[in-house]
Amino acid sequence: MNATLVALPVLLPLLTAALLALLSGRPRLERRLSLGSGALLVATALSITARTADGAILVLALGGWSPRVGIVWVADPLAALMLLFASIVAVAALAYAPGSLRGARERRYFYPLHQLMMAGVNGSLVTGDLFNLFVSFELMLLASFALLALGTRAGGLHHTLTYVVINLVASALLLGGVGAVYGTAGTVNMAELAVRVREGSLPLAFWSAGALVIVVFMIKAALAPVFFWLPDAYPESSAVVNGLFAGLLTKVGVYTLFRAVPLLGAAASGGLRRALLVLAAATMVIGVVGALGRSTTRGILSFHIVSQVGYMIFGLALFTPLAVAAGLFHTIHNMAAKAALVFAGGIAEGIGGSGALSHARGLARTHPWVAAGFFVPAMSLAGLPPLSGFWGKLLLVVAGFRAGAFVVTAVSLVVGLLTLASMLKIWTAVFWGEPTGQRFPRRGDDRGMLGATLGLGALTVILGLAAGPIFAHLERTATALLEVTPYVDAVLAQRR
Repeated sequence: MNATLVALPVLLPLLTAALLALLSGRPRLERRLSLGSGALLVATALSITARTADGAILVLALGGWSPRVGIVWVADPLAALMLLFASIVAVAALAYAPGSLRGARERRYFYPLHQLMMAGVNGSLVTGDLFNLFVSFELMLLASFALLALGTRAGGLHHTLTYVVINLVASALLLGGVGAVYGTAGTVNMAELAVRVREGSLPLAFWSAGALVIVVFMIKAALAPVFFWLPDAYPESSAVVNGLFAGLLTKVGVYTLFRAVPLLGAAASGGLRRALLVLAAATMVIGVVGALGRSTTRGILSFHIVSQVGYMIFGLALFTPLAVAAGLFHTIHNMAAKAALVFAGGIAEGIGGSGALSHARGLARTHPWVAAGFFVPAMSLAGLPPLSGFWGKLLLVVAGFRAGAFVVTAVSLVVGLLTLASMLKIWTAVFWGEPTGQRFPRRGDDRGMLGATLGLGALTVILGLAAGPIFAHLERTATALLEVTPYVDAVLAQRR
């Protein structure tokens, strides 16, 4: 039963997407089915998280085949936690969607595409081999291409094209890299690859293929210098799609780096870790500077998606249990905070009829709940106590100083101050002052949009208040992740 549970996060959204296709043109039933499926997905993720809380690893070898030649799905504590937060963001998007979707086409196709994307996201989190990771990536990306195209304004389609082309190139590189890994190692199962790496008998061509795969994961995570596909494309979509992407897509890329780098243990020593440290610092700086230069709410927030990825990879690059746990804490915090911010920005944009900072003012007086939905996750993103972002950044700073990474740690502190400055830039321009330019004030009263935004904002408060036990769990998770052995033993115990 435990092993079978691992399949539900993938099969449930696939089945729901098929049922939604039969209900096309019946929006009320589509919404109810989607929300019911989303609630069941959250319950499933909670069950998996509870069953792995003590360090247990759930493994499902499909068809009973050996992991070397068959498909294996794995849910360890890391995958379980990512599944839980991904499902929460997905349900919040479903609640937010009715008031945000643009036009009849997007309203007709959003719900099945949302489910297909979630199947790809969840498949990426539980797959135990590189080829099926590629398949899950493709399912996730194809759904995201359609969601972007359906909700993007005509004038922004060229930004969508950039997103599509870059990700298609990345997919082709990943397929080539996975093929080369198989040709040189004889397997694409990640546990088997970890064993081969420890044996030290792999040819140089394997390391070239592995480096190519890692580069693709960097592209998916929007790590500098391969982030430029993201900041222009995301704000052109509808707010619900933007928030869904902000909470999930780059985090899947980050997750694959956290999964792959420790498994390729020999590669993680020395050069790769130093490279990741430099790239993390560059990502933080470029993202926050780009945000300061933008003049629309969602444009600023989209650059901050990039900047915050730098913090996550900073934790991975230090490669200590404390640092990796801090990076993981920052990742789950960011999934909630970024989606909440984009959702709040989308409501403000609807009220003003434009996302330009100078267009509408004074929302804190006329729409206090919208203001609260922005202010709380904004301060969390900036790292103010006692919110979740404070603990993530504090623990990263402590880990950085302990590891002797003084320059990058100092960079993270400066970027935190600039993040606060850019959040205050939005606050003073849109929410502060006398109310002006509010063309559609009733758009700020949508209960679904407000509920989704405030719910995710409240989650950043809960994470901050419960930071102690959550971080203790993440530190145990990080220790097992870096040791690799528990994961390898659990998966390879399925051999026949």
